[in-house]
Amino acid sequence: MINTLHTANIDKVSYFDHAVFYCINSSSERVPVGVVKNISILSDNKLEFTLAHFPVLEQTWNIFAAELNFYKKGLSFNMNTHGTAWFVNKDDLTVQFNVLHVESFGQPEIKPYSLQDTLVDFFSTTSLFFKKMLVTGF
Repeated sequence: MINTLHTANIDKVSYFDHAVFYCINSSSERVPVGVVKNISILSDNKLEFTLAHFPVLEQTWNIFAAELNFYKKGLSFNMNTHGTAWFVNKDDLTVQFNVLHVESFGQPEIKPYSLQDTLVDFFSTTSLFFKKMLVTGF
């Protein structure tokens, strides 16, 4: 078996069904907003989703710092995204989230052992060795 670490990129958001959304208030406190479903991945590291509600005291904000924490049972990792968010449509509570930083936590993925992959790796490294020997005359 081969262990590979998770890469922290925005494309892995599609692995998750939902996320917990937090906004950061003016006192730099994380305020939990709720669970978000149906997250769309847009271009330029942006996500779009709709909220069920938003804290009353914070509704006057146009743009604010926020976090999305992604978890899913059965996956060996979870993700936290940090960035800025703003309302596209305040009536529907549709939010766009610009991802500035992605963190990935969890155990490495374990790929099943493959004899073919092992042989391909062996012959590719061995052939490079012999090519260097022929070129240098060693």
